[in-house]
Amino acid sequence: MRFAQFRILPVALAGCAAACLCGCNKPKPAPSIDELSAALQQSADKALAAPSLANEQVILAAQPGKIDAQAAEVIESATAAGGVGLRSLNAQGQVSILATIPENNAEAFKAALQHQKTPMNTPSPTTTLIEVLIATPAASPTP
Repeated sequence: MRFAQFRILPVALAGCAAACLCGCNKPKPAPSIDELSAALQQSADKALAAPSLANEQVILAAQPGKIDAQAAEVIESATAAGGVGLRSLNAQGQVSILATIPENNAEAFKAALQHQKTPMNTPSPTTTLIEVLIATPAASPTP
């Protein structure tokens, strides 16, 4: 029985050597860094949702020529509420302002975004993060 096992070994090794000689195991060229980066980005876009840093999100509509002015108003409102606002562009190309607002002034800040006047309180030590997206309204189809 032991002898039969050792007789199969040379046949198996000969099969592997023949496969190597015929070129079946030729090495494939390594993908470039750009290809790997693009593949990883596509996988991440499909599998992972963008994480939200903010506790709340407010979406404001603005006309294309007035986006900068509206973003400045949001940052001024954040400062008036005792907080700060940081402007950036998100992945969709929308203007995004991440505002850190004292928790007791969050409702007054959101009211100020709608051009409503509400009294501000003395800033509290706890804060809340509110993301304000400024989006241009979608063009409506004309009949």
